[in-house]
Amino acid sequence: MALNTYANLKSSIANWLGRSDLTNEISDFVKLAEQDFNAKLVNNGYNKMLSLENITVNSESEALPSGFLGINSIYVDGGNKQTLSYITPQSAFGSNLGSLSGMPTSYTIINSDIHFYPIPTSTYTVKMYYYKQFAPLANDSDTNDILTNHPDIYLFGSLYFSNTFIRGIDPNITKEWLNYYNNALERAVTLNLKDKFNQDSPLIMRSTISSE
Repeated sequence: MALNTYANLKSSIANWLGRSDLTNEISDFVKLAEQDFNAKLVNNGYNKMLSLENITVNSESEALPSGFLGINSIYVDGGNKQTLSYITPQSAFGSNLGSLSGMPTSYTIINSDIHFYPIPTSTYTVKMYYYKQFAPLANDSDTNDILTNHPDIYLFGSLYFSNTFIRGIDPNITKEWLNYYNNALERAVTLNLKDKFNQDSPLIMRSTISSE
């Protein structure tokens, strides 16, 4: 069976598990795998997750785009491009940055918003290259880059996470699924390295005040 759609993926998972009674649960296994491989691939700077967002900035904060996972690079676009430096939320609130105004030179991320400092009093265009999660599978006909090019990531990731629900699976089989899953991720990362650019750009993950 070709693993080229969400429907075929679910059917294949059911066949591997030898179960036809887990329709809803298999969707959960797939979601768990998606959450896991998105985090692992972004931590390895997976280029196919890069997206460009042009942000019109005229106030302290703007909403982050849907699917945001982390920043690759960010700068104020204009005659002289001003690269923005990351600061922690504590540094932003513990200094006098919040009382300064002008063209932004730094930023921080709190929950689902990006904050700019000094606080802009004019309108600026900020270009942000960020890591965006792959579109999650929802409808039977859905597919995405990972399912198309690395279906083993989806298959063995979902099989591995089925162990969190199905009791009695042979631990050796679970270990095999995990190994296959990790090997598939490593192959994807290795292929990505062949055309990887801007390797030294730091990844800035979303943070919250309470967790810092």
